[in-house]
Amino acid sequence: MRTPPSAGRNPFAAVVLSLLATGLGHVYCGRVATGLVLFLASLLFAPFAVAAALMPPSTAVLVALMAATIAVLGVYVFAVIDAYRLARHSPVPYELKDYNRGTVYALFVLVGVTYPIGIVHYVRANYFEGFLIPTASESPNILPGDHVLANKVVMRGRIPARGEVVIFHHPTERDQNWIKRVIALPGDTVQVRANEVFVNGKKLERDRVSAASLDAIKARVEGEVYYETNSGRRYRVMFGPEAAKDFKEQKVPPGKCFAASGPNMTR
Repeated sequence: MRTPPSAGRNPFAAVVLSLLATGLGHVYCGRVATGLVLFLASLLFAPFAVAAALMPPSTAVLVALMAATIAVLGVYVFAVIDAYRLARHSPVPYELKDYNRGTVYALFVLVGVTYPIGIVHYVRANYFEGFLIPTASESPNILPGDHVLANKVVMRGRIPARGEVVIFHHPTERDQNWIKRVIALPGDTVQVRANEVFVNGKKLERDRVSAASLDAIKARVEGEVYYETNSGRRYRVMFGPEAAKDFKEQKVPPGKCFAASGPNMTR
C-alpha cells in the first residue's frame, strides 16, 4: 500500500532515532536493509562479551574484546553520521514507505532498550555480578571502597576450596551479601584459640608480612598483617589490637562450610 509523500527527511530526527536504536535512522531514511544490518550488529556485542569473559584470561581474549568494543562504537558513530547525511540528501518530496510508521520506530526502540537491560540482568543472575565493599572484613586483600566482580560460573558443580574467597547470601537475612574466606569444608574440624586457627587439629601456618610490602596501603592497615597458608593457598590476614573470640572445636556439617567472620557487604 502506497502512502502519500512527505516534505523530506529531517536530519535531526534521523540522528535522534539513530541514538535511540542503532540503524533506526536509516530505516527512517528509507534504507531498511542497511538499518537492519546495523541494528543486528549492535546487538551482537553483549553475547560476544559474555563469551569472552567466560574464556580463560589471555592477551588474545583481551585484544578481541577491545577490538569488538571499538567495532561496536564505530558502528554506533557511523550509524548516526550516515543517517544524518542520508536525511540531508533525501529526495523532496520523500515517498513514505510502509515501514515509515511510528509503531515500527517504537518497536525498534523497545528492542534496542530492553535487549541490553535483559542481557545485563541475565548475566548478573547467572555469570557475573559487581559488588562494592564497604567494610574491612577482608582487609588487607580487599579494602573498603573496592569494587569486585564475582564470577558465578567457577562454583557450579563444586564446593569452595579452603582458602578461597566467596560471596554468598546471609543465611537468615537473604537481602544481604557477605564476603568471606573459606577456612574449613564439610567433615573438617575447626577451632580458633588465641588468634590461632586449627583445621583438623593442625594449626594454620603464618609468616609476618614486611612493612615495606604494605607501603601502598599502609594508611588503611589497622593491625598486624601475616601470610596464612591453608591447603596450599597463601593469603594475607590482618589482626587488630583486640584478639578474636575463641571458637570451640566443631565439626563442619555436611553441605556447609566454615568461613572467616566479618561484616556484610552491599552491591
